[in-house]
Amino acid sequence: MYHSRQVNNLLANLKGLPEDETESLDRGAKQLDTLMEVIFERYKIDRETPEETILQNWQRIVGPRHASRCAPTKIDASNILLVRVGNSILRRELQFTEDRMMTALRSLPNCGHIEGIRFIAG
Repeated sequence: MYHSRQVNNLLANLKGLPEDETESLDRGAKQLDTLMEVIFERYKIDRETPEETILQNWQRIVGPRHASRCAPTKIDASNILLVRVGNSILRRELQFTEDRMMTALRSLPNCGHIEGIRFIAG
């Protein structure tokens, strides 16, 4: 939990610990538009994520026959697309078309970094 310096010093006195006597650092005021640019960049606001791109093109990636029976869930830390599949038969069918799916995925904007596909039960 975050407390002000004054509260932290009061708590330190109660516990018999030394107070924080460092001087505050005035970083100066920043323009709101500059802060907004930093926030938009850091949190990728107003920019389509790879997951959104995949969802919009899902029928094209897996084909109309399978699109309603499976769903992409996320891209993990090792750039593997996790796809939730309802049953083992569909899982096997999708594994046979994995190369075609990877080609379709890598052709999408912001999706060239995807290294593979993992089918998970769900």
